[in-house]
Amino acid sequence: MNNQFFSSDSSLTTRKTIYLLIQFFLIIFVYHTMKDLKDSVVITGSVAGAEVIPFIKIWGMLPLAVGASYLFSVIYNRFGRETALHFFTGSLLLSYLAFAFIFYPARDALYLEKLDGTLQMILPSGCRGFIAMVCNWHFTLFYLTAELWSVLILSILFYGYVNETTTLSDAKKFYPLCMFTGNFAGILSGQSSLFLSHSLQDILSWEQTLQVMISVVAVAGVLIMAISRFCLDSSSHAVSGRARAPKKSVSFIENIKNVVRSGPLLCITALVVGFGLSSNLIEVVWKENIRELYPDPRAYNAFINQITFFIGVSAVTMALFSRLLFQMLRWGKVALITPVTLFMTSSLFFLALLLPDETTASVAEALGMTPLLLVVVLGSLHYVLGMTAKYTLFDSCKEMAFLSIDSEERMRAKSVIDSMGSRLGKTGSSCILQVFLIAFGSTAGHLSIIAAISLLVIAASIAATKRLSGYLQEKTGEEGLVEEPLVA
Repeated sequence: MNNQFFSSDSSLTTRKTIYLLIQFFLIIFVYHTMKDLKDSVVITGSVAGAEVIPFIKIWGMLPLAVGASYLFSVIYNRFGRETALHFFTGSLLLSYLAFAFIFYPARDALYLEKLDGTLQMILPSGCRGFIAMVCNWHFTLFYLTAELWSVLILSILFYGYVNETTTLSDAKKFYPLCMFTGNFAGILSGQSSLFLSHSLQDILSWEQTLQVMISVVAVAGVLIMAISRFCLDSSSHAVSGRARAPKKSVSFIENIKNVVRSGPLLCITALVVGFGLSSNLIEVVWKENIRELYPDPRAYNAFINQITFFIGVSAVTMALFSRLLFQMLRWGKVALITPVTLFMTSSLFFLALLLPDETTASVAEALGMTPLLLVVVLGSLHYVLGMTAKYTLFDSCKEMAFLSIDSEERMRAKSVIDSMGSRLGKTGSSCILQVFLIAFGSTAGHLSIIAAISLLVIAASIAATKRLSGYLQEKTGEEGLVEEPLVA
């Protein structure tokens, strides 16, 4: 067998597929493990609970993401992809280890207690999330570095490498394999973390459990760097020998203008932004109720690990049926499954929160639950089904819609929509939540407004999906588009 991962025509080989899938599995395993850990640490770490998340995403994540992206471009342009991957992967792993073995054991000493008292005197009660973000600065730093894993390692380094060295026809064979692999990584992450958090709770303290999880993450990170080293060495000749056509330089502002001027691209942007905006609004409310039900970080982490496991199982199951769905239904009907599912499940979630207490209590009693558990279960149903649709149908439909766009225009549009769309939705939801928290003092004070905004955004996504379906049918014909889905 050829030792190169890529032949001269960039066709996928069995060896390349195996190594990249192993690397992708490890990257997604780390992603899910860190995602659950950061929520458990930050949300249960102060009285602010989930209200700290909007403040971290605005005042911490947004500037850090911009700075990290700039630093990445400098290191990548000067030293190349391999150095960039080793630098950022190594830096993130060291920060995780430092938190687990240095910062978390000294968390009480590192807490800025005096500043906490000062800020509470001068800021309104709705700013307790901001106070928690500042005074628990070591928890905030952990949250931020955990978020950077998906931004830098997954989105830029892994997908950037695959997209740069893989043809479109090969990508349509490889990405479905990634989808299956990533979902299985989520299952393993959820089950292994649940085992450490719940099954070994009589043997390991929460601090020791955190250290074991981070150590496993560090081992996975070292393997990721080793595989990347081998991949880059093996494919260097093929990449360097490939003739590259000169590309017309187009400014970032011009790319944004092209998206705004294009009806289909504007609809795709609306779907991406709408999903991020509505999901994050609902997620903060849901996680605050989880914290009320499970205030202990170990119990909170165990519950979130179960959710990650259910998402993985559900996504694998949906992926098995997705091919059949695309064969039986037109693109527009498949694309509507995600926003319609979000609308129905979020409506049930907000009904449980907003109905009179006696009504919710009677329903919960009939189901053998407490009212709080009923709210958490309905929120979990929304989250599991929403993430399942996102990882399977939503992303596949979005990529299929991109296939109808001119190749050069598609790449420029994706650089704008994929990099800014989701971040714009998350930032927008954080801004909305901050305004309401400061104005009303707590999440409970503006639940009806959050519900109205979330449902309106999802309804707008349904309208955008129908409009996009019309654009695609006019330009290419739906049947032609469905003949080459990414899940085929």
